[in-house]
Amino acid sequence: MSNLKYRLGLIAALVIASVWALFPRTVVERVKRDGAFVYDTVRRVPLKRGLDLQGGMHLSLEVDDSKQAVADKSDALDRALKVVRSRIDQFGVSEPVVQKVGTDRIIVELPGIDDPKRAEDVVKAQAFLQFQITDETGSLDKALSRLDQIVRDKGSAAVATTSTTGDQPVQKGLDLFTKKDSAAPGDTTRRDTAAVPGLNASAGPFSRLLERGSINGEYYVAQSNAPALETYLAMPEIQAALPPGRELLWGSDTLSVGGAPYRTLYVVDARPIITGEYLEDAKPNQSPIEGTIVEFRFNNEGGRRFRSETGKHVQDYMAIVLDDKVMGRPPVIIQAIGARGQITMGQGRSLQEAQDLALVLRAGSLPVPLKVSEVRSIGASLGQDSISKGTTAMVIAVLAVIVIMIGYYRFSGTLAVAALVLYVLFTMAVLAGFNAVLTLPGLAGLVLSVGIAVDANVLIFERIREELDRGKTVRTSIDEGFKHAWSAILDTSVATILTAAVLYQYGTGPVRGFAVTLIAGIAASLFCAVFVTRTFYLVWLSRTRNAQTLSI
Repeated sequence: MSNLKYRLGLIAALVIASVWALFPRTVVERVKRDGAFVYDTVRRVPLKRGLDLQGGMHLSLEVDDSKQAVADKSDALDRALKVVRSRIDQFGVSEPVVQKVGTDRIIVELPGIDDPKRAEDVVKAQAFLQFQITDETGSLDKALSRLDQIVRDKGSAAVATTSTTGDQPVQKGLDLFTKKDSAAPGDTTRRDTAAVPGLNASAGPFSRLLERGSINGEYYVAQSNAPALETYLAMPEIQAALPPGRELLWGSDTLSVGGAPYRTLYVVDARPIITGEYLEDAKPNQSPIEGTIVEFRFNNEGGRRFRSETGKHVQDYMAIVLDDKVMGRPPVIIQAIGARGQITMGQGRSLQEAQDLALVLRAGSLPVPLKVSEVRSIGASLGQDSISKGTTAMVIAVLAVIVIMIGYYRFSGTLAVAALVLYVLFTMAVLAGFNAVLTLPGLAGLVLSVGIAVDANVLIFERIREELDRGKTVRTSIDEGFKHAWSAILDTSVATILTAAVLYQYGTGPVRGFAVTLIAGIAASLFCAVFVTRTFYLVWLSRTRNAQTLSI
């Protein structure tokens, strides 16, 4: 009797735990309403639905070898996984999946996302933040003659000449810059300027592409000349002849002069005064004068370093560099700056862009550059259709099993059906408890495991029948039936679990969902068939101590 109490107590405890695991909870969902994303608070069963059941996008990320050689990709992906997961968590997607697959891929699944480009940009942004002082010495001006000669020797001057086709020659830039700006007012990406002092009048093939800017280390390059200049800068000879200890970085902004677009190029000190590793918080904001900005705050150590370094460069210009691109126009350092600062993104930039930049800054920079090797979008309508068909299939499967078990095994079949109800409850609870994701193949695995759940009972019942046919008592037949069927049930379950484990280890996305559901189903099936059904038999035997027959 004490053994029966222990069994009933364990089953009752598992039922309570399962109900608790599946009890609806309040969650915050990010949804799009009237063209804008809003956050809704709803109560939902804590069972995640996969991408194929509610729509969204699937990304496969790999290390970008073209940008940086990585010796241990697996270790690099482990470190990148934390950053990507942090970004996705802050992105506001409900029930995302971010996991490493094998040694060379990170899988990101974002249910409910209908802006794949934005999500892709957030995930793969390098977000390496540096603060560098613009060159005060005019070192590039001093090197221009040498750079011109290298280009002449390489015979690449024609590149620059042909690249200006369709635009006004840069040598006439003085006239252009002194004209009134006539850029269209709707152009939100360009910064207008009325005059640019210090025109570089050199006629060399390299220097003719540059116009000296209005601050130290700043140059302007006609948009049409930018590809030619990038070609020159990629030459090893040009790289070797650039001023030592300096870097040439493009600006993120453009300016419009006389209707012609110009890009900004900055010469900065190669050594950053501080990097983003000390950044503690970042948030978007908008300024009537500077446009969209991202305000940031360093931690205590970063604040001390920032104050010390900026104190050494008062009246210098400080470039805020994100992923090797100067954000906005470098501000002049009026006095030592403490732990707070801002990144100016300029007029016309949306607040959402600032939110995304603040998000990736808060999450930290990626340890290695990543590239998107695969992207797939799945419509929500497919998910709803899949849910309906999957639910229908499961209901039909369960009803068929109930009819067959009760019709063929009668009373014993009823006990098996009662155990099957607990099996479904335990399986769903296990999936919810381990934060598993229910996918369409997962539903198939659940339907399949319903059949497997009663398969063990069939083995036990047939063995009990054999023992009854040999003339043994009901109690002895039940004991012998469970005892002799156990090895076959265990072998089958272990073999299926090993197969599912292999699918989980080497599969991706829906295949993993199928494997997880199958493993959870087999474990619950094993428990319900062997432990729960036998407990029901023991309860029946305790109430009918002199039972002579068994309906089976």
